[in-house]
Amino acid sequence: MTSIMDTVEMPKLPENQKTFAGIPEAIFLEEIDTFMTQPENENCEKVLQRLDEQHSKYRFMATNLEARRRKLKSQIPDLERSLEMVNVLRKEDEERETQFLLSDQVFIKTLVPPTKTVYLWLGASVMLEYPLDEAEALLKQNVTSAVGNLKSVEHDQDFLRDQITTTEVNMARVYNWGVKKRQAAAKTNIASSTPS
Repeated sequence: MTSIMDTVEMPKLPENQKTFAGIPEAIFLEEIDTFMTQPENENCEKVLQRLDEQHSKYRFMATNLEARRRKLKSQIPDLERSLEMVNVLRKEDEERETQFLLSDQVFIKTLVPPTKTVYLWLGASVMLEYPLDEAEALLKQNVTSAVGNLKSVEHDQDFLRDQITTTEVNMARVYNWGVKKRQAAAKTNIASSTPS
């Protein structure tokens, strides 16, 4: 049996974008000497501060994406269980005894008559009655949408991990460049202060 995750494709990315959430791409600093000679990069500390700010923003985005992923991961099984229940109710042709949760740790026995309608909780304190066919169609649409959203969030998480790594590497390269410049300046100062 194939899972719903396998049957739903990831949505198409917007044109000229690499992510669904519009995450900015971190540029890898290949030529660190050329980069540091640009006018906006007057000293190593300011560049490191800018990169650290960018890194913090990426971490914040990662936290938000992870929370969204967890929410979708818990929502999908709930929707699938609701879909299964609609199918069970469709097959019922006589009363069924069941238990339902009244409050924490308190269940009550009841008889459920055969039904042609079901109530779906839509959120925001809204519950609507649907015929079984319409409920099934709505739940299938919601499952498909949730799976598509989950795949796009996971894609964005992968992209974001790459941006975090690139930013961390850039920070290390700028820091090392600063250390080398300070060491070279120290050697020059020692050489110029020592009489020949």
